[in-house]
Amino acid sequence: MTETAIRVDGMRAYPQGELFLLTRGEDGFDALVYNTTGCGPCPDEEFAAIDVEALAAEQGCDLVWKNPRRFWMMDALTIDLVGEPATFGGVPFNLVARMHMPAGFDPGRDQSALAYRPTQIHRNSVYEFVAGKPVHLLRSPDEVTWVMQTFTDHAAHDLTEATLPSLGEKLALPEGWRFRTVTLPQDLVITTTGLANIVPDDLANMYQGLIDGVGNIDPWT
Repeated sequence: MTETAIRVDGMRAYPQGELFLLTRGEDGFDALVYNTTGCGPCPDEEFAAIDVEALAAEQGCDLVWKNPRRFWMMDALTIDLVGEPATFGGVPFNLVARMHMPAGFDPGRDQSALAYRPTQIHRNSVYEFVAGKPVHLLRSPDEVTWVMQTFTDHAAHDLTEATLPSLGEKLALPEGWRFRTVTLPQDLVITTTGLANIVPDDLANMYQGLIDGVGNIDPWT
């Protein structure tokens, strides 16, 4: 197992692809999470062409779930790798996390199936968002701020970095949830050591929660 940390700059709207190699257990799926980050921008056509059934047979796992291609939204990312890199369908990946999939996970659907249901993932990472740039936020009924880490145009095909400030008009927010875009007055740094709290919205965009002191500021306030 490698314990290498990688840092990548220039991450805003940086395309990445992710594969979950799933093994079925007594209470759900355990996953090896492979991501193209650190291997260059994810090639759209090559990633789409990866045959998940053939890959599962090749790797000896029960299923492979392909997370729709998405785009990072921090300015710089540092993440620990948890195993050796691999190449699938000609596309290079890093092994970035090991996790138990949340209750209700359906490999036949994207992450919007778990919209507004917080869960956790094991990883060590540092997300850096630069002062003067926008961040896109959810606020949950318990007054937790959730910072967008990735967006995808998989569900909303017209969604781009430029249209994110109006995303709240597209979301079916549950009662008590709010969305807003804020220009950062200072750098925001989210440091995760062990467990990250994450939540998707109903268009499968993903956010990290500012829980247990992981963020140096709360941009909502």
